[in-house]
Amino acid sequence: MSRILISGYYGFNNAGDDVVLYGIISSLKREQPNISLAVLSNQPDRTAELFGIEAYDRWSFGTIVRELMRSDMLVMGGGTLMQDVTSPRSVLYYLGIVTIAKLLGKPVVFYAQGFGPILKPLSRSMIKRVVNRVDVITVRDYESGEDFKSCGVVKAPIHITADPALTISPEDISDERGLELLQGKFADPAKPLVAISVRNWKQEQAFKKVIARAADWFLLRGWNVLFLPMHVPSDLAPSREIMDQMQQPGARLLDEPVTFHDIMSVLKQCDYVVGMRLHSLILACMLRTPFIGISYDPKIDRFVERAGMPNAGHITKLAENSLLALLEERLDRMVQEIGVVTEHSRLLEIEAAKSSELVLQALRKNTDS
Repeated sequence: MSRILISGYYGFNNAGDDVVLYGIISSLKREQPNISLAVLSNQPDRTAELFGIEAYDRWSFGTIVRELMRSDMLVMGGGTLMQDVTSPRSVLYYLGIVTIAKLLGKPVVFYAQGFGPILKPLSRSMIKRVVNRVDVITVRDYESGEDFKSCGVVKAPIHITADPALTISPEDISDERGLELLQGKFADPAKPLVAISVRNWKQEQAFKKVIARAADWFLLRGWNVLFLPMHVPSDLAPSREIMDQMQQPGARLLDEPVTFHDIMSVLKQCDYVVGMRLHSLILACMLRTPFIGISYDPKIDRFVERAGMPNAGHITKLAENSLLALLEERLDRMVQEIGVVTEHSRLLEIEAAKSSELVLQALRKNTDS
């Protein structure tokens, strides 16, 4: 039985990265049900419990080497691993694992990667040196592929696919947990529900007042408003700060301890999503729920464009009048919006599935040689 070791930003209570891993696992097992999968995680026991696969300590050098030796392939799984804006150590860490895998003679696939920002010349030099030895690269958008090439990655084949979360089937997501978590939060649960997903970004503050006015606007139109943190605890504070600036009462915050399964189930109950967090938008698209993106990073703009949904612009330039006008325009044509997001979701699901197909092709090629 073939065995794949998956490396990424897992075990950090980030629902976005968790749904990426869930999408990778689901897609690979759909293509090859008997495949053996393992993952490197910051919380191995919790990750193993959540995903039902073996999980190992991502910080133990000996463990990483041992698990690579036991595996037939390394998959660098999803998200934006090649970036140094949060820390230059990120690039060093992930390229270090790739280097060990290649020294052990293992094939390596980058799975539906985003890219950047890369700020340091050393990072670019290391990416060129190491990633050119990778067997296959799949990227979640065209621009990420061009970014790899701009770093000098020209030897590894690059394929444009889409985010792994888009391969998740809405039918596989339970309604029950979402309904349970929402029970008692709103006086009239029959009203339409909007989920708002925000995060802090650098020192920016002005956008929070604009989003507060948008949340007020939804309440005045007869909607229920739920602030939905995707990364706990870091998203709780900006959600509360926005709620404190609202003028209308009634907005609620999902501040209970939840898993990514719970968040998907809650989103399944929503009628619209306003999101800064990328995977709040990706999950909305997968669920065929219309949404509007608010950008802090090019990855937001790239996905919103591929999904055919509106972009309110960058948080540094977010204006109350234009955001409310855009919301009014789109919500007045909800039937058409649902049709657009449904069609784009269907096409993106097909694209996203190509990553697992390419992984298994590379695995078979290595096994046969």
